[in-house]
Amino acid sequence: MEFKNETIRDFSINTERTTLHSVLNSIKDLIPFQIPISTGKLEKFSPNPFIHKNPWSPESIVSKVSLANAKDLEETIQTSKEEGNHWKHLSQDKRSQILNLVADTLVSKKDFIIAVCIWETGKHIMEAEIEFAEAVDFCRYYAMVSKNQLADKHINLLGEDNSYYYQPKGIIGSISPWNFPMAIFTGMCAGPLVTGNIVLAKPAEETSATAYEITKCFWEAGVPKGVLHFLPGLGSEIGEAIVTHPEVSVINFTGSRDVGLSILRKTALVPHGQRIIKKVICELGGKNAMIVDADADLDVAIQSILSSAFGFQGQKCSALSRLFVHNDCYDRLKERLIAAMDGLLIGSPLDFENRIGPVIHEESYLRLSNLQKENERFLIGRTSSVPNTGFYIPPSLYEPPIDSSMWTSEIFGPLLSIQKIFSFSEGIVYANDSDYALTCGVISRNPKHIAQAKLEIEAGNLYINRGITGAVVNRQPFGGGKLSGTGAKAGGPDYIHLFVEGKTYTENTMRQGFSRDTLQ
Repeated sequence: MEFKNETIRDFSINTERTTLHSVLNSIKDLIPFQIPISTGKLEKFSPNPFIHKNPWSPESIVSKVSLANAKDLEETIQTSKEEGNHWKHLSQDKRSQILNLVADTLVSKKDFIIAVCIWETGKHIMEAEIEFAEAVDFCRYYAMVSKNQLADKHINLLGEDNSYYYQPKGIIGSISPWNFPMAIFTGMCAGPLVTGNIVLAKPAEETSATAYEITKCFWEAGVPKGVLHFLPGLGSEIGEAIVTHPEVSVINFTGSRDVGLSILRKTALVPHGQRIIKKVICELGGKNAMIVDADADLDVAIQSILSSAFGFQGQKCSALSRLFVHNDCYDRLKERLIAAMDGLLIGSPLDFENRIGPVIHEESYLRLSNLQKENERFLIGRTSSVPNTGFYIPPSLYEPPIDSSMWTSEIFGPLLSIQKIFSFSEGIVYANDSDYALTCGVISRNPKHIAQAKLEIEAGNLYINRGITGAVVNRQPFGGGKLSGTGAKAGGPDYIHLFVEGKTYTENTMRQGFSRDTLQ
C-alpha cells in the first residue's frame, strides 16, 4: 500500500473559489446546526444545549450542541461490549480498507465540511483547505502503517512455535480541541480505530458541528456506531467522566497544559475495582521560538514570521510567539515586519481577500484584549484596520523585557514578542529557556549555525528557513517534549503503537501424540 498526501487546491483559480464560496454562503440557511449525542444505536438531544456563536458575526448562532453526561457514557460502554469484539477481530487488512473508505467519503463531502469548519472557527479558506487535507492524510497514512507494521511475527524452531502479535488496548477516550476540528479530531479517531479499538469521541464544544460531519463519514464508510461513539459536551462533565471511568484504557488528549496535567494526575490513581493502568497521550501546546541569524534572508524571514505568528490568528499550539533577531539585522527586520503587519487584511473569511479572521469566541477575545491592555507600553507595531463587530484581535508586535510573562505563558492569539540577540548561540539559549519544546524555527544561511541548531535546539519539530506551523503527515510527524506533551508523534510511524499491546504465545510442538478425546 502506497501513501500519497492529499492534493491542496489552488484558489487562485476562479472556479475553485466560486464553488467553495457557493457552499459557504449556503450554510447561513442551515444554521443553527442541532448536534446530537450518539451512544451507539441511540441518538438523542439534551435539554439546555451549548450555544456556539459565529466568531465574525456573533448575533448568529452556528450550533446548538447536546451535552453528554456520565449516564450517556455508561450506555456507550455497554454498547461497546456488545459490538466491540467483532471490530477487534476483523483482519487488519479489512480495518485498513475501511479507513481508506473513510478518506474517500471525506473527500466526497469536502466543501461542505470545510464550510462548516469556517463558520464555526473563522478560519481562512487556505488554512481550512490544508487542515482538511491533513484529516484525509491521517486516515490513509494510518491505514497503510497499520497494515505494514502490525502483522504477526513468527519465530518457529524445531519443537517450538513462537508468535508476537498486537491486540487493541480496548476503549479509547479521544478528547480533541477546537483549533483543528477536522485534522486533529479525525487523526485522534483514526489511529485507535484502525488498530481495532473502541473510540469515545469527545470534540470541543465550539466545533462539534464539524466533528459530527466527520463522524458521519466514519459511520458511512463502515465503522459501526457501536465502535465510534460521539459524545459532545463539557470537559468538566463528560470529559471528566471519560477520564475517570475504570474501563477506559487510554486517554488521548490534545488541549491546554493545565487540563492535560490534571488528566495525568487523575489517571495515576487506580481506584478499587479498576483492572487497568490507564495510558495517557497528551499534546499540550507550546511557547515556540524563531531565531533570525545575522546573515538571514529577510524576505524568507518576514514571510515565515507572518504565517507562523498570525496564521489562524495565532491559535495553534505550534504558533510562533517568541522572536529572537540578531543585532546585525534587528532594526531592518523590525521595520519591515511592522510594515508588513499593518498591511494584513482583517475581516470575515467569507471574503477570500482577508488574511486574518476573528478569534474563536468572546472568552478568547476578552482574554486577549486584557493582555493587550496590560502590555500596551511594550507595543511597537499593530495591524491598524480592524472591523468594529466580531471577535477580532489585531496582530501585534511587542518588545517586552525578558522577565515579562509574555515570554513564558502560552498566549494562543496573534501577539508576538521580539528580542535582540548578539550571537546565534545566545538565540539558542533563549529558545531553549522554556517549559515547552514543541516547534522552533531558524532563519540562517550559515551551515555551521544550522548544524548547531539541529544538535542543540530542544524542540519536537525544528524548521529551517521556513515557517514553523503546518506539519504534513508522514513528512513532519508532529509532537514535542518537556511540558508540550508526552512525545506522541501524530502523523508518524510510531503513533499507532500507542493503541496496541504486544502479546506473545509459545507452543511446545514436541507432542507425544494427540489426546484421544480430540480425535474424531
